[in-house]
Order: sequence, then C-alpha cells, then structure tokens
Amino acid sequence: MPPLLCVAINGARTAEEHPHIPKTPQEQARAARAAVDAGAQIVHLHAFDVNGQETLKAQPCAATLRAVRAVCPGIPISLTTSATIEPDPERRLALIAGWTELPDLVTANQREAGIVPLC
Repeated sequence: MPPLLCVAINGARTAEEHPHIPKTPQEQARAARAAVDAGAQIVHLHAFDVNGQETLKAQPCAATLRAVRAVCPGIPISLTTSATIEPDPERRLALIAGWTELPDLVTANQREAGIVPLC
C-alpha cells in the first residue's frame, strides 16, 4: 500500500503559539479543504467549544465533523480522544460514547489510561 498523508490541522495549540490555529467548525473546514487540495488524504482534528477550549462533547464534535465533511467529501476524518482534554478515563469514555456523529478514525494514544476500553 502506498503511504498516506495525514494532516493534523490544529491540536492542543494556543493562539499564542500561532494566531491562526483553526478552532471553529468553519475555520477547520477551510483548513481541511486547503490541506486536501495540497495533497492530504486524511484529516486529523480536535473539536473546540464556543470558548475555544478543546472538548470531547458531542455537539462541538458533531458540528466540526459535519463542517469538514461538507467540504471534504470522501476524505477520512480522524478525531482525537486525548486525555489532555479529559484526563479521567471513565468520563472521557462516557463523552466519546455520547458522540452523535462518528469520525472515520480516532487517535488512540497508547500511553493514556483507559485506552483498552476505547480500542
């Protein structure tokens, strides 16, 4: 199989680290489309709430997935499950179980507590 190019369009970054980190669903959709146009074959992202904080809550995750899918049809989307967002494994798994729109892939950080039930 040929290598695939996955772009991580945001992550746990702040505006101080870079003023143009895409956070809203619309910003992430624009960044994802630009990355796909440049050759990305998979998009990895983190959802943010209205206050600009990373979240695993269902509504922001669904809104972000829908926005990116609308402009990148057929492109696999990976959503984070990082413990940096919710360190309590049970709470993190409950938030993920509540997702109403599912990504094509998730990033499962093997060093994090609670990873086995997630996988």
